[in-house]
Amino acid sequence: MQAHLGVKESTECVILIPVGPRSQIHQLNDTLESIKYFSCGNTVIVLLDDTRDSLRRQDLVPDLPIDLLPAEKSDRYSVRGNLYINLSKAIKYIINKYDFTTLLRMDDDALFIGGGSERAASQYFDENSAIGCLGSFRYSCTGKRRDFAPAARRLAFEKSLAGTILDSALAKKLREIHKIAAANGYEPGEHCLGAACFYSKAAIMALAEQDLLEREELRATKLCDDQLFGMLLVAAGFHAADFAGPGQPLGLAWQGLPAAPEALVALDKKIVHSVKSYKDASQDDIRREFAGFRTQPSVLADLSMN
Repeated sequence: MQAHLGVKESTECVILIPVGPRSQIHQLNDTLESIKYFSCGNTVIVLLDDTRDSLRRQDLVPDLPIDLLPAEKSDRYSVRGNLYINLSKAIKYIINKYDFTTLLRMDDDALFIGGGSERAASQYFDENSAIGCLGSFRYSCTGKRRDFAPAARRLAFEKSLAGTILDSALAKKLREIHKIAAANGYEPGEHCLGAACFYSKAAIMALAEQDLLEREELRATKLCDDQLFGMLLVAAGFHAADFAGPGQPLGLAWQGLPAAPEALVALDKKIVHSVKSYKDASQDDIRREFAGFRTQPSVLADLSMN
């Protein structure tokens, strides 16, 4: 992931998608097709490639600006900590190459099902400069309050005396970052669900400028990447906000879809997660249903109006 010198390429939104070893190319392409159909048009996709055989551009959806970045593979460290390192490297690559407005970090089992989310996020950031991340934050799209306690417990352990005995460098760095974040109003464990969340350019730049990206001390953490970035965001001087409530674009759940596909369309959701399952339906069945809405715009419009 080399730095790019000279004039940066201008784009409205960069979409960063980690692609793991279990990802199937036809399912990834379906996610890319959904972005191609519904995105604002001035969008670049960066695929963080952790597949076994490496992605090839010719196997992916044509006529989309896609950058392929190989992920650093490591069996010596926590998978979660290693993802933080790889995401950090990808973010640095994006900063060096692109002049962007927003960054959308989404999983490859998330799907665009409507248009306008990038510009809605950009407008929100313009009107609320203290907010650096938008997602499923304190509340899910179904109105249920999200539970930060598991992440808070993990953080407390890793920076504790017991955590220090296991990995002193990790514990020390977490204590340093937590102290700064707590002074800025951080609630232990708080984070937006990483399945799909928007970051402002200002927040991304602050993470880089304050040296909160690619910290080797954090490679051993077992905090999920979204949980860790939740603390880093507040340490950098920003806060998160909900973007999944009524009338807002995101319809996300940690596992499976939060509602039936037609219900999510009717609720005017723009990005959903996870299409891996809903009740007895398989991922391919769910993807086919959403793809059918894309190929039949009149059906999509009727559902959105009901």
